[in-house]
Amino acid sequence: MDIRCFFQALKAQSLSGTYLLCGEEEFLKDQALSACVQQIDPVARELNLEYLDAGTVDDVTNACETLPFFADRRLVVCRFLPQGDAGKALAAYLPKLPDTTLLLFFLRGKADEKLALIKALRKQDRVVDFDPLSPQEATRWVCKQAVRLQGAITQSAARFLVDLVGVQVSNLHNELTKAAFYAGHGEEITREAIAACVTRNPELRVFDMVDAFLAGKAQEGLRIYHRMLSDGESPFRMAALLEGNFRRMALAKACMEQGMGREEALKKLGNTFPMKKAWDQARGYSKAQLLENLQRFADVGYLQVSGQAKDADALERALILCMPSRGLQR
Repeated sequence: MDIRCFFQALKAQSLSGTYLLCGEEEFLKDQALSACVQQIDPVARELNLEYLDAGTVDDVTNACETLPFFADRRLVVCRFLPQGDAGKALAAYLPKLPDTTLLLFFLRGKADEKLALIKALRKQDRVVDFDPLSPQEATRWVCKQAVRLQGAITQSAARFLVDLVGVQVSNLHNELTKAAFYAGHGEEITREAIAACVTRNPELRVFDMVDAFLAGKAQEGLRIYHRMLSDGESPFRMAALLEGNFRRMALAKACMEQGMGREEALKKLGNTFPMKKAWDQARGYSKAQLLENLQRFADVGYLQVSGQAKDADALERALILCMPSRGLQR
């Protein structure tokens, strides 16, 4: 079951039986759980809501078999998954779940698809995967959320925010709230308001850094690098982001060498903002340069661990060397 169908059923108050909420989009997953809790009558909510963080199969079944108190049903939230024989036993019990109980398995991150309980829930289409949103889905979410904040935003401005922040909904929520406050109550959230107050995603700052070195502006590139360090960014994390960026560029360059156009290549590689940016940046490098730079950023951690260089120094050297050899510009 996808997120949209789950929220539609939630809105219609037609959820029944058992569901597993899992996946990497934690903000929406938390919202889904909170909405389920809110549907329990607040007068007797404390008596009809039970959280289980550990326990046996009997603990789960006993919680499910308990009758609701002055309400139509109760909610049992199980924040662990029984494994092995216990998982199989619980999977066998689920078809017998009383109509008066809604059972939610709530997991952080992805579920282990090898578990018997997961397989059983998959067969029944009872696993709700909270996967990261696509840029298009994130843009639609921003537009709807702006209305909830009693503001307005155009599709173009919403996509601008997604490009700046990324698709993680918790970040989008925080930055959109800041932009709405900056714009003023009931006012349109414009690109200018977003640009004035939104904190850029570290990956996007890395793109800016590479753009500067591509243009031969070493001083500007190093200014961005040192600013990120002063903001608390880890050299290891920056090296990983740069390694990923050059890996995407190498893939883009391979498509170019096969004679593919931009649209055809993006359709194959993924029509995402990072991939589009990688395609544009790959034009400034030869294939050999891309592979050399990819290895340099991959080596930053090794140089630190082996004692050959501090991570920040190794990364700075790799950044300077990543500039195409066509003379330095300021």
